[in-house]
Amino acid sequence: MTDHGFDVGGHTDGRGSRMAGSAALVTGAGSSGDFLGTGAATAMLLAAQGATVGVLDIDSERAGHTRKRVEELGGRAIALTADITDEEATRAAVDDFAHRAGRLDAVINNAGISGEGPVLRTSRAGWDRVLALNVTGAMQVARSSYPHLVRSGGGSLVNISSIAALRGFGSGAYAASKGALQSMTVDLAYSWGPDRIRVNCLVPGHLHTPIGDHGGEEGRRMRRAANLLGIEGTAWDLAWAVLFLASPEARWITGTVVPVDAGTTTATVLGILPRMTDPDREGTDG
Repeated sequence: MTDHGFDVGGHTDGRGSRMAGSAALVTGAGSSGDFLGTGAATAMLLAAQGATVGVLDIDSERAGHTRKRVEELGGRAIALTADITDEEATRAAVDDFAHRAGRLDAVINNAGISGEGPVLRTSRAGWDRVLALNVTGAMQVARSSYPHLVRSGGGSLVNISSIAALRGFGSGAYAASKGALQSMTVDLAYSWGPDRIRVNCLVPGHLHTPIGDHGGEEGRRMRRAANLLGIEGTAWDLAWAVLFLASPEARWITGTVVPVDAGTTTATVLGILPRMTDPDREGTDG
């Protein structure tokens, strides 16, 4: 099965055994078509690598769609529906998955919403809604997962932040929430380290995903020009980074905040501008 010209896993087939025998829960993993977000791509890749995957989404139809795609690949997925701003519903969904899968080894806090924009244009209700889902919801998923991760002998929690937490974009509550996720990552890594639970954070850049699909072809060209490789990132690029941190290969890595942004956050505006105005320096990705 392919997605926008890529095999499952993105730029390679994606099948393997790096997560064999494990169970992984991915929040915000629902989907509705072939243009996948980071949650759905991550769920599909983890399943292709042998994990039993929990597809958690607020929308049961979207969760079921991703589950079906995983099963079409020969993987195993369990669709779960919950609003992670609801503490009891979150705990019930996590417990249900751990019970049905028989264990819980990896949790990916991917669910999030973007909000209303700059602070002066953000209502108090809008601010609270973003923080409730992106931060408090992620905390509740983590806290509900903790006893199951301990029971499995440790495991991995991967929080998904954004470069909006590191650079100004006028994203208001979204930036604040993603910055909070980075701080929570370090604190949980400290607190849960003795239980052999690794906690890390990925910071995706300008990915071509449903949530980042704006500006048309010109927007895509600018996003390619704004990174050091001149290549457009997709949901699969984040999924591969998640796979590494979720797998036993990263058993000695915790408390890290890792950009997955083709170097966007390592450059200055003066360094990037020539790339955006000179097509010859933009890169070769079409």
